[in-house]
Amino acid sequence: MSDLERNRKSTYDLKIMGWILGFLGKYRGYFALSLLLMMATAALEITVPYLIKVAVDDYIYPTWSKAERGEEAERALSGLGVESTLALADGGFLVDFSKLSSSEKDRIERSGVEFSETKYIVVNPGEFEEDEKQEVLGIIARNASLFEETEGVAFLAHSDLGSLAKEEVSLLRSKQTKRLKTLALYVVLSVVGIFLFTSSFTYILHYSGQKIMHDMRNHTLSHILSLPQQYFDRNPVGRITTRVTNDVNAINEMYTSVLIHFIKDIIIIIGTLVIMFKMNVGLTLIIVALTAFLTFTVSIFRMKLRLVYREIRRTIGKLNAFVAESMRGIVLLKLYGKEKRNFEKFWEVNTENYRANIQQLWVYVIFRPSIEYVGIAATGIILWYGAIGVMNLDLSLGALLAFLYYVRMIFKPIQELSEKFNVFQSAVAASENLYDTLAEKSEGSGSLVPATTEGSLLEFRGVWFSYNEREWVLKNASFTVRSGESAALVGITGAGKTTIVNLLLKFYKPQRGQILFNGTDIEELSNRYLRSNITAIFQDLFLFEKDISDERDERDGPAAEPVKLSSGETQARSIEKAVRKNSKLLIMDEATSHLDAETEKRIQEVIRSTAGSQTRLVITHKLSTLKDVDNVIVIHKGEVVEQGTHEKLIQNKNIYHTLYEFLRKTAAGPLPGSGA
Repeated sequence: MSDLERNRKSTYDLKIMGWILGFLGKYRGYFALSLLLMMATAALEITVPYLIKVAVDDYIYPTWSKAERGEEAERALSGLGVESTLALADGGFLVDFSKLSSSEKDRIERSGVEFSETKYIVVNPGEFEEDEKQEVLGIIARNASLFEETEGVAFLAHSDLGSLAKEEVSLLRSKQTKRLKTLALYVVLSVVGIFLFTSSFTYILHYSGQKIMHDMRNHTLSHILSLPQQYFDRNPVGRITTRVTNDVNAINEMYTSVLIHFIKDIIIIIGTLVIMFKMNVGLTLIIVALTAFLTFTVSIFRMKLRLVYREIRRTIGKLNAFVAESMRGIVLLKLYGKEKRNFEKFWEVNTENYRANIQQLWVYVIFRPSIEYVGIAATGIILWYGAIGVMNLDLSLGALLAFLYYVRMIFKPIQELSEKFNVFQSAVAASENLYDTLAEKSEGSGSLVPATTEGSLLEFRGVWFSYNEREWVLKNASFTVRSGESAALVGITGAGKTTIVNLLLKFYKPQRGQILFNGTDIEELSNRYLRSNITAIFQDLFLFEKDISDERDERDGPAAEPVKLSSGETQARSIEKAVRKNSKLLIMDEATSHLDAETEKRIQEVIRSTAGSQTRLVITHKLSTLKDVDNVIVIHKGEVVEQGTHEKLIQNKNIYHTLYEFLRKTAAGPLPGSGA
């Protein structure tokens, strides 16, 4: 990839990120509160292992070791605090390693002072209450062979505790037991806090996520509804449905499952590494090296998975589109016995999606085990290196346990990156799809709303139009429909009749010429104004469920069962609604093709009752309709070849005469394949 392409890609990604953040901005309060709760959760999660480390090192595991006497020991231990060293009568020293800093431990290690492997328990009777103090002194006196005394305190080997009674051991270590109870309380409170904070930010995240998804879906559908007809010609229904449903869901899942949790994981990793560096630099550097290796592995995985997920999203959209189209045309599939052929095509599309998912599986299978193996290796290294440190007194047992816990905390987010990358890459691909959809320009609309309606209602002036810019559908089409007039567009299949209606409704824009509505170019008119003054009824109709249920409730009450309307009933209801709307222009494109003779007669009477007050433009091949209109406009191969009254065109004995004779002789009603 060249530098220019990389810069363009980076700019494109920034635009997508800015678009997503635009939806998050409205709910930044929820976002900030979730972040605060998550930071508190991360702090508590980091605290728990450290509390365990303190409990083990200071109160559970003995921390006093005995240094052999000698000048080296005196020099090395001379600078230590009084609380961490005890001078013995034989010239040796007792050292409390839990109270030494890392630099003091390093200095002792470099001095070459040797320590016995035996660990000691130090008992200071002065720290007990008076009644307990007497009991402690009694225990020391009764077991004088086990205890040694120096500087007002007594000590004994940790292994000799087994020679004492259980009650005596409990009393001697009662101070440590009380402090352990306090630490245990802190651990319990931390766990409860983690639960409460996690539950709170999870609820807030999902609550705000649902709001964001609601806004995003509304915005997306609103924009799609504003797009020009060419967009819907290029994109099948299933693909558009995927944008509004699946793609928005993928972004919501990324917000609730990845974005905030990723910030929390970063906080935990940084906080954990800081504590680990304070406990042992060498062991921490090993963990950092392993983490860097994992990061490199994840970066490679990310690049591979992004390509795979983009392909998955593409094949899902293609699959949804195919299924939607198949279900919409199920009647035709069964009618012409094309189920097998349709299934073969579905198998190809489904196989394409299957292969894309298999590619994702291969990437996932390679990535996840590598993360787990590195994690197991890290645990083994810590046990080996840490155990040597514990034996050499470079690392406490509690610190080793904390290291094992912290490494799990560091590696767990990285291990979960495989699942999170699945969600993240799915969201990235969905974001690209949605952003590209929202980058589509809305259909153009003028702003003019005329105050008067004088002159001809509809006029085409030298209109040229092509769908593919290679073959003209309309060629220099010109005609006029005056206000209150009824006109019919007549022509063979593909002549351009329905195209004229689409241009009039501004679904498409002509390459040349003008279309005037009430004497004004429709490009200058507001789309809302134009379409509110035109009612169009097409051969293939769709009634929304709300329209059907509303009428049913008026007749049968709200408890009535849903009904399935026939094609004729659908057309009849549509025409009745259109006439009641009483718009300036009524367009009927084969609108009575599904009506029986009686229903059509009733509808025609209703339409005639509005004659003079409403302009009608009819596309039909029915003889009864052609005879009733004021003006017949004949379209042939995209050109207006003749126009006039029915009687006049019959007398001309041109194309219209030929079509009319064909219809009259066949008496078959509509011409097969009607509609352009």
